Amino acid sequence: MKKTGIIVLIFWLLGFSGLFAQNGEIGFDIFPEMSGWQKKGEPEMYSPDNLFEYINGAAEVYLSYDFQKLITLSYSNPKQQSFTIDIYQHSNSNNGFGIYSQEKPQEGDFLKIGTQGYYEQGILNFFKDRVYVKLSAFDLKEIDRPLLEKIARLIDRQLPGEPLLPKTVSCFPSRGKIENSERFILQNFLGHSFLHSAFVADYLIKDEKFQIFIIETATPQETDTILERYLAFLKRKGIEHQQDNSGTYRFSDPYYRSSGTMNLKKNSRFIWGFFSNDIQKVRTYLEAIEQNLKNHQLIR
Repeated sequence: MKKTGIIVLIFWLLGFSGLFAQNGEIGFDIFPEMSGWQKKGEPEMYSPDNLFEYINGAAEVYLSYDFQKLITLSYSNPKQQSFTIDIYQHSNSNNGFGIYSQEKPQEGDFLKIGTQGYYEQGILNFFKDRVYVKLSAFDLKEIDRPLLEKIARLIDRQLPGEPLLPKTVSCFPSRGKIENSERFILQNFLGHSFLHSAFVADYLIKDEKFQIFIIETATPQETDTILERYLAFLKRKGIEHQQDNSGTYRFSDPYYRSSGTMNLKKNSRFIWGFFSNDIQKVRTYLEAIEQNLKNHQLIR
């Protein structure tokens, strides 16, 4: 190999082993030294091109959230116990939260590690900003939880970014919201390709369960286009819509006739709404979301 080629190779290896962390990238140096545990070989890295080799059928879901890279390393001890650290990096905090929200349980043992995490026997997963960390263990027995929490906190301290949920998540009204139910759906929300993505949260009021969504767009023009495509879809299906003095659109979505009336509003870069026939409840929640968006300075 020529001298210049050797130099390029050295810089490539150094970059992935830690120097890229200066630019917010995660390097191999994030894997901690653990007393009594030995690293099994060298860390491995996977890209969008070969992620399927590591997680096979699940790769498509990760790729849909704009996965960028995975670095992984396993550890073992003389007792034949082992654990693995998988660190997934996505393109932004929405997608980091999104992939985590797709896998978190509806009800779980949630932890304040990173932005949010949860523990199950042999598993501790958490996310922070655009990074999703998954710890899996084998036969740790009584040290399972304390060891996984220790490892998770060591990694958390090295991750860039702030331990904050996306701002839009903070705009869901608190009354009736089921704790930790927030999720981010990146594609084909409600089965419509023109509803490209949405933050959602589940609610329970007087034994009635419903789901509120907030769609964030890049520009006011995109907001208008999404609504126009929704209304055009309804027209093709022979469905009329109504719009009241508050600007709320009401109609029956042919995909969700049994869910009641769709109610939604828009303002610059957001569309929000939910299914309900209760006009007073609709007005209360839609107005609360609009006020929260203003309070968080997401709209004026």
